[in-house]
Formats: sequence, C-alpha cells, structure tokens
Amino acid sequence: MKYLTLFILLIAALWASPQSAAKHYSYRPIRTITTDLNNDDRLDTIVLISSLKRKNDFDKISISLSGYCKTVFKARDFWTEVDSNFLVSNKNTVHSKLLFIKKTSKQAVILLFGEIDGAGYRGEFSIINIENNHIKMAFDPFNDGNEEPDIESPVTLTDLERNDRLCFIYKSMGEIERQVEGGDIGTYTPFFVYPVDDFCRLSVPLTKKYNEDHYVFAGIKPSEKIRIFYPNNGGKPRVWKK
Repeated sequence: MKYLTLFILLIAALWASPQSAAKHYSYRPIRTITTDLNNDDRLDTIVLISSLKRKNDFDKISISLSGYCKTVFKARDFWTEVDSNFLVSNKNTVHSKLLFIKKTSKQAVILLFGEIDGAGYRGEFSIINIENNHIKMAFDPFNDGNEEPDIESPVTLTDLERNDRLCFIYKSMGEIERQVEGGDIGTYTPFFVYPVDDFCRLSVPLTKKYNEDHYVFAGIKPSEKIRIFYPNNGGKPRVWKK
C-alpha cells in the first residue's frame, strides 16, 4: 500500500509539471504597424508583443523610429483593445483596435488601454509621447508606483490649446440617483485634463476651464455629496441646489 501511494504521488507530480508549464508562453509578435511617427516622411515601426493566451492581449510594445532609436515597454499587467466608445468619437491615425495614435506637427501620442473588470476598474492605462525623435512612457501609473485615479472613461485626445500639444481628457464614472422633472440627479464627476509631454501631469487650470465650458466645476475631486442636475434635453449640467 505504501509503494502504491508513492507511485500515485509520482504520477500526479509528473502530470502536474507539464500542465503548469503550459500556462507560460514565449513572447511573440502579434501585430506590426508602420506609420510616420515623427514627421520625417519615413515609416516607423510599432510591434505589439505578447506572452498571453488571448489573441488581442499584449504585454510588450516595441517602437522603432527609422534612423533614430528603438524603445521597448513592458506592461505590469497587459494591454488590450481600445474602448469601442472611445473610437466612436475619436479618429485613429492607424487601422488598429489595439492602440490609438494621434499626431500633430510637434508630437505623436500613443494610448494603450487596459481591460475594465466587472466592477468598472481598469487594469492598466498608458500614454507614450514621441517628440523630438525621443520616445517616452509619459503616463503609466501602475509601473510608476504612483497613486493615480482609475482611468474609467477616456474622453478624447485633442489639441485643446491649439498649440500642437495634445491633451488627454478623461472622467470617472458617476451614478444617477433619481429622476426629477426635466432630468436626472447624479453625483459630481468632473473631467480631468492632462497635457501630454514627457511628464504628463494634471493641469488644474485647464481642468477647471474645460469643466466650466463642458460640464460644471465644483472642485477638482469627484464627490457623492455634490449633486448634479443632468437635463434630459442634453443641455449643460448644473449643480442641484434644491
């Protein structure tokens, strides 16, 4: 009986070993994209690289500027398809759903989207800035180890100040609490504006102005205590004071 038990344990160990190894995959390129990233009329190369099982997930990106440099970035978790609602209102420079690129005469910016879980939390979100023939991971809160707000709802990447510097704009997801005549009452969820450079930090003045123009400004932080009236006719929201 003793030897039978040892034999069973040995067989179980041998069976478990290849099963465990099967969970690990070698890095492999899953998509190659060519486009001019630095306005020199030469094609540059972006390679999306994955060690993951699902075909549209990847955890490395290689960017090569023709005649200049090559840089590889690795995700802490993984990147995946760009949010479909973001692509509805933002035109992608390249024909791909796995990353978003927009250019000006000054820079090219790449957005990489992580997956959103069932509770609405995003696993990863990264911004790469390409400027002066230099490639920089400008915004990657998970890899930086910084306490960064969850990028739940990316809104747009736009030249907000008309100076060829793109700004990334996002907002958090709020809640609608009840209906009233003419609209809904919900929580305060402001927009946030990040001018994209090599540091990509929140701009409080631009954030304030953008909310005043497009939403309502009642402070820099989302709040469940501040109630906002959202008109049914699509009009501009306002603070609910009743």
